[in-house]
Amino acid sequence: MKPADAPSSNIVRLPLEVLEIFIQYSPLSTQLALARVSKLFHSLSLHPLYCNISLSSPRNVVACCRTLLASPSAAKVVRSFMISYTYYSTSSNTLLAAYYSVIKGALLALTGLHTLKLLVHDPYFVTLLKNRIFPALRQFECYLTPSIALIGFLNSHPKVNYLQLSPNENTSGEFLDEDNKLPPVELPRLQYFAGNAQSIPCLGTSSTLRAAIISWNIMDTDPDLPLSALQRSSHATLSLLSCRRRGWNLDLIEMISNHLPDIHSLHISNVLLVDGHPTEHYLQTIRSILQRFTQLHRFKIHCIDYWEMGNIACRLDEDFTTVTCWGDACPSLTEISLPHSEDLSWYRISENVWIPDPKHKAGAAWLSDAVTSKRHHKWGVIAEGLETNILNTTAAPTDFVDTIANARSHLEDLLRSDNRLNSPNSEGSRGSSSKEGK
Repeated sequence: MKPADAPSSNIVRLPLEVLEIFIQYSPLSTQLALARVSKLFHSLSLHPLYCNISLSSPRNVVACCRTLLASPSAAKVVRSFMISYTYYSTSSNTLLAAYYSVIKGALLALTGLHTLKLLVHDPYFVTLLKNRIFPALRQFECYLTPSIALIGFLNSHPKVNYLQLSPNENTSGEFLDEDNKLPPVELPRLQYFAGNAQSIPCLGTSSTLRAAIISWNIMDTDPDLPLSALQRSSHATLSLLSCRRRGWNLDLIEMISNHLPDIHSLHISNVLLVDGHPTEHYLQTIRSILQRFTQLHRFKIHCIDYWEMGNIACRLDEDFTTVTCWGDACPSLTEISLPHSEDLSWYRISENVWIPDPKHKAGAAWLSDAVTSKRHHKWGVIAEGLETNILNTTAAPTDFVDTIANARSHLEDLLRSDNRLNSPNSEGSRGSSSKEGK
């Protein structure tokens, strides 16, 4: 008779890879239970339990870090490590030195780490990175502002391709003192960056970004400095630029057109204290600016009501006029999103013929009404334009093609029924003809 604690012979015969898959897709409670069954199941449970660690409170941080220190085999399988919780640095909310010490010790044991996220607004977290090197690190995210210690850590990890720094400005003397400039960040494989505009000039010329997400929190910060830095380092490679800044940002859009006219996607988030519809001057100024872009495919403007007091309604008839005007100014555009459009995108389906996203509730209603009532000024070429874009488009991304395919499917019945009503052989036409004959 088999011992009570011996694993079933049927389970033992299964390949280890199959057992790992079973454990990976099991609930957390099941994984924890299996880890206590035997040494075999304990070793198989380590990867799904510890590969991706996410900690949301100081209590969880201490408990997990102590476990990693006590179990080197568990620390060895960690690939992603994230600490994220709300923290306000005040005298009454100061954590003890032992808290940071236990995190330091745990980080030292994570030799196979690929992703490190320290998403806490705690300046003391920079001390956790001192003399720490992760040979396989590819992605680093934090809420720290550039400093000598942070840049030293970054420059010790040349394989990093994704970097996120604090969205807020650094008002410390270390950053602002002209006599004590910070060294540049040298990350030759960096492709994606997110952070405050103040951090952009710190990026060295060795970085060739493909995408940048930039925020401004100080109103009078000059946008020219970070945009000039992006132009020097990434003008030939930057494809997507997303900016968040207070105001309507006409000056920002104009500077982007001068420094980075070859980008493919531009997203602008306007943070407004008093929201409202854009003026005609604003729309016409953007039209003139769009003429400078040579390869712009996507252009999105989003308004953020800071106090959430406004209730600005979407006006699709006016939006249709705007996108047609902007599309004429920038022939490379294939997708436009306007302020207060409730996340509705407009798509070019043929030469300056635009339709709203038919998957969007408001867009589908407007499109159906516009086509069936022939309010669309080029409604007759919509079907032909849809087919032409699906077959011949090369510059537009895959999701754009999928959206156009959905639009075509949505409109085919509308156009077919409309053409049937206008056909000479239709019942309506025969009825009217017989009346005219009489």
